[in-house]
Amino acid sequence: MDYLSTVKVAYPKLTLYAFHLKHSLSQKPKTPVENANHLWLKCQQLGKQLGVTGLENLPKLIEEAKNQKNSITGEILPERFLEFTVIKHENNLRLSGEANPLEIHDTYALDLTLRYPHPEVQLTDLGGLNPDNYLLSKNIKASLGQTLVFFAQPVGKIDNYQTFADACAKVLLSEQTFGELNFKCQAQGQLLGSPIFEYNNDADSPEEQCHLLIWLNTHSETTKLETDGKYYYPLIDLLLCRSKIIYARSEAIWCHQQARAAYSDLEKYKQEFKEQKNNPIDLKFEKFNQWLNEIPEISFNYVDYLRDLELHKTTIKTNSKNYRLYLDKLKNVCIKSDNLEFLSNFLELALDTFVEQINTDLAYLTPGQNLFDQMIATIRGIVEVEQAQRDRSLERKIQVLGTAFGGGAIVSGVVTQHIDKPFTQTNFKYLVHHPLVLSLLWSFLATFVFGLVAWLVTKPKPKRTKGK
Repeated sequence: MDYLSTVKVAYPKLTLYAFHLKHSLSQKPKTPVENANHLWLKCQQLGKQLGVTGLENLPKLIEEAKNQKNSITGEILPERFLEFTVIKHENNLRLSGEANPLEIHDTYALDLTLRYPHPEVQLTDLGGLNPDNYLLSKNIKASLGQTLVFFAQPVGKIDNYQTFADACAKVLLSEQTFGELNFKCQAQGQLLGSPIFEYNNDADSPEEQCHLLIWLNTHSETTKLETDGKYYYPLIDLLLCRSKIIYARSEAIWCHQQARAAYSDLEKYKQEFKEQKNNPIDLKFEKFNQWLNEIPEISFNYVDYLRDLELHKTTIKTNSKNYRLYLDKLKNVCIKSDNLEFLSNFLELALDTFVEQINTDLAYLTPGQNLFDQMIATIRGIVEVEQAQRDRSLERKIQVLGTAFGGGAIVSGVVTQHIDKPFTQTNFKYLVHHPLVLSLLWSFLATFVFGLVAWLVTKPKPKRTKGK
């Protein structure tokens, strides 16, 4: 059925829930990350694109509010919502909306809604709620990810709600983008009495994952309960936990890849280490000294990756616990016929798949840490032994030369004391018999003899074998 031409929607709105890290473990306490105001600047850009002064001024308004939440629920602006209206818009439709910047624990959250406040809107006009696909994750680039929620009441006959939801998603994203993202409906359920459909492209990175909920208002109680808004904060908190889990999993995948690369480097050193046994000792000594500068750095990074994997696993488990808490709160405001199994399925995915995958990765990678330590210890031991041998050899040479030259100098001094004939009065025919020449000869001979004795005395004794 061609819903684009036969069915309209009433009061459609598209809400962006984006989450961006404000504080990080790598930063000092209470010190924001470098680009903590990223979401507010994105609103400013959208405000310029739509010609909405209010959105353009959002960063300034947040700065005037001292960038701090003023309520337990996390609102930053004193008036909570910043409402705005786009003066000029396509197809004579009036586009309006509101922005609600939030601070939730260590995270900045943005609730940005664009709506058509009209009782009848053609499906083909829904693309105006996402101008130039600006609200997609690839453009918003929130560090922890985002979720888009479309809410509207169908006007006309609907034979298949999922097919109708598909039509809405293709218009909101454009059919081309829908195909390029490999977008598909993964699950469906019921919220506040009306059907809700979950779409995703299953990208690992939060900045690439496109998560969309199509929520169709088909129940008499839905409008009232949605306007009442008791579901609002449990849903935002739940989506934040979801984004943190996706982010932690993405970081865990990266850490695993880096650790594998480091382990691969170690394997290359192992192979080259085996090949060094036939090389001259000087070449091995130089090579091993070089490795003692390189391998510890790789090992240090490797340990860092393992530690980060443990941290990401803890993040997933902690946020899964919080996710369950907010899911229970959401269920408390639902009606009996609601079905939130699709939200529960994500919790099972986080614990049964994400956490277990990290456990498996750690099981494979942790023994590599010991291998790094053993290799460093082995190479350091070889270098220390060789250095000690070189030091002993040098010490022996110094002892031999010192003894030789010292003995030669003593003999030369003794002989020289008995020289009473000037060298200039000597007949060169009998030069070899001159006392000075004889003293030099005796000095050289003494140097040689003392050096030979010192060499024999300092010569290392062969080790005795057992039983002899």
